[in-house]
Amino acid sequence: MKKTIYGILIALFVVLFTATSSFAANVQKADATMTLVEDNICNITFGEYGEFEKRMIECNTTEKYVDIRLTVKNNAEQLEDKKANVVLLIDASRSMSTNEVLINGETMTRKEAVLQSAQTLVDKLLAANPNIKIGVVEFATSTETDDEGYTIEGTDLDAKTVTSELTNDADTIKAALNTVSEDVMGARTNLEVGLDAANALLQTNNDPDTEDYIITLTDAIPNTARGVVGDTYTDATRVPTRNKIVELGKSGINLISMLIEMSDDEIAISQEDPKPTYREVAEEIFGTSTTPTSGDVYYVSDEEVEDTVTNKIYASLVQEQYILENIVIKDYFPQNIIDNFAYAQLTESNIGEVTAEVNTEDNSITWTIPSLGPGEEATFTYRISLKDEFNEEIIGINLPTNENVEITYEENGTPGFAENDKCPIIALDVLPKKDIPQTGIYTGLYIVGGVAVMAIIGYASYRFVKKNNF
Repeated sequence: MKKTIYGILIALFVVLFTATSSFAANVQKADATMTLVEDNICNITFGEYGEFEKRMIECNTTEKYVDIRLTVKNNAEQLEDKKANVVLLIDASRSMSTNEVLINGETMTRKEAVLQSAQTLVDKLLAANPNIKIGVVEFATSTETDDEGYTIEGTDLDAKTVTSELTNDADTIKAALNTVSEDVMGARTNLEVGLDAANALLQTNNDPDTEDYIITLTDAIPNTARGVVGDTYTDATRVPTRNKIVELGKSGINLISMLIEMSDDEIAISQEDPKPTYREVAEEIFGTSTTPTSGDVYYVSDEEVEDTVTNKIYASLVQEQYILENIVIKDYFPQNIIDNFAYAQLTESNIGEVTAEVNTEDNSITWTIPSLGPGEEATFTYRISLKDEFNEEIIGINLPTNENVEITYEENGTPGFAENDKCPIIALDVLPKKDIPQTGIYTGLYIVGGVAVMAIIGYASYRFVKKNNF
């Protein structure tokens, strides 16, 4: 009998422990107090000019919520578009029209490849900067003949100014490029005269605040010059052409020269002995890429024409703004925040998109910003608020609102990463009860205790009756 009684008492204690544990699991929001423990601000610098900030903007201890604002800035200075005059000086000699090349699987003449790239350059320049004005000049040798039937060369007729003025009208410029496409000029190339014609076109706009550029696009080295007839690939041509390049550079004109397929083959018709190569003569006139005679010099293959014109030369003509791209910000929450607080987005991001809900796989929200230009600022705010019922395990401990922030981004095409785990910290407590509680954990205790007392009284009565033989 004693064993039975002991078993009953043990069972009662088990019920008592279980009841108190189960009743203690959840606490009502109304019974809790919230305090701000630390007002930490999360700051992350990324790249050269990127800045991120996560800051608490309100901690409402009455309603028990925290509002947090996330901000991303590009602190680079907004560059003003520079004013520029650009002359496209295009080789229209016979070799440009007779040499066929394979570009991106398409067969075309070298002239077509150059003009196609020039069209793209014009579109990009005018889209990036409406202050740029462009003109077109072509050069080779004249197709006119003298009274005896010989081709006239070594004169100003070896260059043609295709646009009457510098303009930012795309249709006018493209019409000029189409004219170059249809023109057939002589076999030789008189770059000296072409440079003079380009300079004359630049002087039609004499704004002192404007930068001047001459962009030479050619597949041949100069083989005639002003006053030179029938004396090719000698100092008679090289010296005046090189002197013209030096003269224009000293006058403040920015020269950009793209030389296509300058081979190491000897010039068979050269009158010199030993015969120089095409590359050697080109470098005597233009210099090398690292030590140019003046300005920038690009020695390229046919396959490199498009990239050189539309990207490298383009970059020389515009103010490159500092842009941060493909910014992805992940804000992670601790599990106890996810379980006991509700997330809500208060304001939408003015740039990019933010996930509307927390991703329960990694407890994060994600903010994606495709690009952020100089001086641009993106921001949004969200709220975490205590649920109507929450787990008592978070009472009396510090609660970081967030776990970590990770940022991935691209800076000039180079990927980067940054992170920081600082965040506001809050704490919860339970209000003391003045009245005897009627529900909750104490109700469970009273019920179980009452059952235990009744069981003990019942057992004592049973023993008394049995002992006195009632």
